[in-house]
Amino acid sequence: EAPVLATLIALVLRYNESGKYDFASAYHIPSYLFLMLVVAMFLGLTNSADDIVRDRVLLQRERNLKIRLPYYILAKFVTLCLFALFQCVLFVLIGNWLLQVRGMFWIYLGYDALTACCGVALGLLVSSLVSDAKTAVNLVPLILIPQIIMSGALIKYEEMNKNLDFVYTVRKWFAQHPPPGQEKGSVMPPSKLEVPLLCQFLPTRWSYEGIIVAQAKLNPLTRRQDALQAQIQALADRGATMTSNELDQLENLKEMLATLSGLEASTARGVDRDLAAIDRQGMHPVLEGFELPARGSGVSAEQLYVNQKVSDLVSKAEMEQSDYRRDTRTSNIFFGLQKKLRQWTVSVHLYNSVVLTFFVLLVLGMLHGSLRRQLRS
Repeated sequence: EAPVLATLIALVLRYNESGKYDFASAYHIPSYLFLMLVVAMFLGLTNSADDIVRDRVLLQRERNLKIRLPYYILAKFVTLCLFALFQCVLFVLIGNWLLQVRGMFWIYLGYDALTACCGVALGLLVSSLVSDAKTAVNLVPLILIPQIIMSGALIKYEEMNKNLDFVYTVRKWFAQHPPPGQEKGSVMPPSKLEVPLLCQFLPTRWSYEGIIVAQAKLNPLTRRQDALQAQIQALADRGATMTSNELDQLENLKEMLATLSGLEASTARGVDRDLAAIDRQGMHPVLEGFELPARGSGVSAEQLYVNQKVSDLVSKAEMEQSDYRRDTRTSNIFFGLQKKLRQWTVSVHLYNSVVLTFFVLLVLGMLHGSLRRQLRS
């Protein structure tokens, strides 16, 4: 299934407005990333939705032997996840090759595999709750379709019914129905990019946000640019206290950033080779020994690694998150680079990965409780 779906999705989405395809102006990269996650969830669900149903007779027959449910669940989960991982590898390899996505294989695979693991856990839970395989298969769309329509890709959160945000609805009701003696107040509407409370319980909402931010900020070009910019800012903050060596280092960093931002080569391999040369040369000037074609005659690093549609999504979230009118301590901005936990700031990738892992553990815990109750009855 995975190679066929990857080929079909990539060929359908291989489009840009100019007619000649290139990754930078590819129109449907966000859709590709979302469909990649939906396919991973689908494969995880279908692989496991009838697995425990088939074992129910065996489990009932051997319950007097006091089988250890954690071992049984772990064996099922790990086996199915390994199979789903193999399917994810095939999907990412084929899809990335057809859509010319470079340097993101492992990051894509990480989010795809986490989503597939969520699907496997949900499928096993469903399989433990139903009496036959047909019912389990019929429940797969009931789990999958909400993931599609409420994960922020097909229907953007700024275009979604705001009353899905239960917290905002409650605050609005109390503002319009104050206690006796108090005037009616107003509650500031949530940010257009805030995620409704109901949508927070969907795994694909977290993996889609993470993979979009990863494409925008962890691609081979932007990751290096941000690292250089951080070093430049750290030195510039020292101001007049900089030594002569630090001033030279600052100039070298600026020169390296300028070279990196305008990097071109005659082929994609030439760009990769030049990026590796920049990494090796460290703080030294990087203008020598590069394959520098006439401007416009080759391919630039930005064309190879930065997709404009994805960058626009993240840039919009950054602007929304920095809105001074909002309480940034609690702001839940979709595609925001950081998450707030009281006084701590956490990377979106760490935060979302922990949420997805917690989701898997929670569902497996529910599966354990369901099976234990059935074996006791």
